Amino acid sequence: MAIHHFIPWSEAILPPRQTLVSFPSAIGGFHQLPRPEIIWIDETPSTHTLLKQPEYLGLKAYTMLCARRQTAGRGQRGNSWESEPYMNLTFSMPFFPEGVSPAAQFVLSEGFALSVVALLQEEGIQACVKWPNDIYVGEEKICGILIEHSLEGAAISRTILSAGLNVNQTDFKSDAPNPTSMLRVLRRLIPDHPELDLNRLACRLLQIIREMMEATKSAAGREAIHAAYMKHLFRNDGKPHRYRINSGRDSAVAPDAPGKIMQGIIEDVAPDGVLTLRLFPAYPDQAGAYSKSFYFKDISHLPDSPDSPGYAAGI
Repeated sequence: MAIHHFIPWSEAILPPRQTLVSFPSAIGGFHQLPRPEIIWIDETPSTHTLLKQPEYLGLKAYTMLCARRQTAGRGQRGNSWESEPYMNLTFSMPFFPEGVSPAAQFVLSEGFALSVVALLQEEGIQACVKWPNDIYVGEEKICGILIEHSLEGAAISRTILSAGLNVNQTDFKSDAPNPTSMLRVLRRLIPDHPELDLNRLACRLLQIIREMMEATKSAAGREAIHAAYMKHLFRNDGKPHRYRINSGRDSAVAPDAPGKIMQGIIEDVAPDGVLTLRLFPAYPDQAGAYSKSFYFKDISHLPDSPDSPGYAAGI
């Protein structure tokens, strides 16, 4: 049964406690948005799939559909998402982009991922975005994101923004690589840290998402979001890290054979989400270094040391 929870205006207009993205002063209008709404559903296979059903197609932008218990959560490229009932924040919401072409759609992913990073930052957790949009704390995954667009002609007509944020779950039974949760991270510093209030987190995250996604509607906002995304991008530190080449697609260079492990430095992420690395076939000898672009799943991040327990998982 769906429970409608309307956020009081006293909560909806709280000023950010920390600024993750410095938007130009010309970007505004957040206060003019419709009243924010959260719909809690006790159980559903997937909030993302639910938002594609006819009865939910009329939901207005930023209506957050949250599941107390999600039995078949979806991840990128058909992956599943483990979530213990009543312990995590699993949700989806519709968004209607303006001024974002399909060829430049990745800014929507950037803004949504940064919203989660901003929430974690407010809660005292330093996180980053592992390309394309997984949220990591150190070498551990704390949130998965799924974004799907509907097109009308040459424009994006509707976007579904979905996320599974690990909040109070401390025991993970699936074979997902390196999972963690907000409570796990916080209890490393404060062993008796209490469980976090999912309702409070949902309210605050919705506020941040609204502000961030509204900024994607202007060129200045999109530029600010991309700059912040690159700043908070996992391993974007100008240093070489280990990667496994998974796909031989468009490979014009022999060392790019599938399964090849190479050192690479992140150079850029394009508006369509394509990642460009500077590859070093024989690092630290940088002779023969070259740039190559990769699509989603074409490469895997590997721990910098083969002795790391996360090596086999391909974080």
